[in-house]
Amino acid sequence: MKQVEERWVLEDNVRPWTMNSERRWHYHKRASIVRECRERFAWLALAQKVPRLDYVSIDVVPFTKTRSSIADPAACYPAAKAAIDGLVDANVIEDDSGVYIKKISFWSPQISNYEALRLVINKERKSDERNNDD
Repeated sequence: MKQVEERWVLEDNVRPWTMNSERRWHYHKRASIVRECRERFAWLALAQKVPRLDYVSIDVVPFTKTRSSIADPAACYPAAKAAIDGLVDANVIEDDSGVYIKKISFWSPQISNYEALRLVINKERKSDERNNDD
């Protein structure tokens, strides 16, 4: 069984936007929303004192108030990408490439009394440092 060494939970209480909504936006609106999301997640990482990490896996968990139209699990990809860019801005990871991010998992939207985007950052070991229990 794989054991996660360390984990941090960052949650932004702003409704994550979807790929479909982003496609309809003017590029100025998109740039502004992406910048704000990046800044919020960078601030969250700094506030929680998430250290510099060599390798991570990330769970993306959207929260929604509505039961009527549950989005696809990865529909919030653009918001997740901006949030992960915020981790780079906060120097949590060197870059958002596959060298540093081993896996990104998208959870189905969770019904809640609030809307939010949660990133669960899991510290990972370098691929060639795995134990036999993986």
